[in-house]
Amino acid sequence: MKKKSLFILIAVIAIALVAWVGCTTKEEVKEPTDVDQMALINEVSAKWAGSAHADAASEAFNHWNEDDPAEVPVACAKCHSSTGFQDYIGNDGSAAGVVDAPGKIIDSITCATCHNDAADNLTSVTLPNGKEFTDLGNSAICMTCHSGMGSSAAVDAAITSASVGEDDVIEGQALLGVHYLAAASVQLGADGGMGYQYEGKSYVGTFKHAEPVNSCTECHDPHSLHTKEVEGSDANLCTTCHSDVQSYQDYKKISMSKVDYDGDGTTESTFDEIEGMRQVLIKALQGYANEKSGVGFIFEPKVYPYAFIDTNGDGEVSEGEAIYPNQFKAFTPRMLKAAYNLMFVTKEPAAYVHNPEYVLQLMYDSIEDLSQFSGVTTEGLVRP
Repeated sequence: MKKKSLFILIAVIAIALVAWVGCTTKEEVKEPTDVDQMALINEVSAKWAGSAHADAASEAFNHWNEDDPAEVPVACAKCHSSTGFQDYIGNDGSAAGVVDAPGKIIDSITCATCHNDAADNLTSVTLPNGKEFTDLGNSAICMTCHSGMGSSAAVDAAITSASVGEDDVIEGQALLGVHYLAAASVQLGADGGMGYQYEGKSYVGTFKHAEPVNSCTECHDPHSLHTKEVEGSDANLCTTCHSDVQSYQDYKKISMSKVDYDGDGTTESTFDEIEGMRQVLIKALQGYANEKSGVGFIFEPKVYPYAFIDTNGDGEVSEGEAIYPNQFKAFTPRMLKAAYNLMFVTKEPAAYVHNPEYVLQLMYDSIEDLSQFSGVTTEGLVRP
């Protein structure tokens, strides 16, 4: 074969190879088809439908049904109504950062709640105590509602307004709390300052778990709300480091350290150590109430308003005691602070994951502050 013909043949083969590679590469990165997109939509929809955000029959979206007018109040609409949340972030054309009108009832969290231009641009959150956090990415959507409503600042305001001694009863004062599922406030620790932090004490800041699982959307599937799965697998994300975690209940078996924080003589899981310390705090509150106000205190976290009078003095929630007319309103400033911390821990059931050291510190300090009058001391307890 002549040299010229050989060159031509090589050139033709090269062109063919380039064309083949281009075609196959294009095939590999082809745009999703309508079938692919529909499958994704169905998958996301199924996750959302099984989540608490979609539960339009839940108390969170029906509490105001019998009100006149039947609407979600401005103070509640941000988190208990899709229209209220969109009002708050300004997606309805109103000013962002404030709710201008009551929300609709039975108006659960839907696609439109979080998938809009205003939500896409939301990257900062202001906590109920006024502290602002920026550059949060899409976790800001989650943190807007999961920061709570009340704050330790509200506790101080109530105490200042009452103008009584530390151990004098504030007439008519009810239990104060951070509201519910304030995961972001717990995770932020001392940086957020939403727990009642005692003067002269130091507290841990934002909880750092491990990379890359330190933010809301790094850990949670935003549609199912459950912990994410390992990419390319149906295994729970936590199994990456915690091989024995297979289900939600397994999270409660994990230990952050081999320390007996609650002083019961047994080193347990982080969840159980926090629960043990929480029970000690309840006993301290009961002992203090008996000593300083003479009114028995019991705590029932499943029934609003949670703090009730122990009418029979047995230290337990007995039949007929956990009812609204039997509400406990004999708080002193000292007791109000400790009871707020009890609510802060109790109403964030995943505190053992989101910032265990912070909540243990808050409870330890609350028990210590009550100890001179409660008969319950910190002996045997360990402060992280």
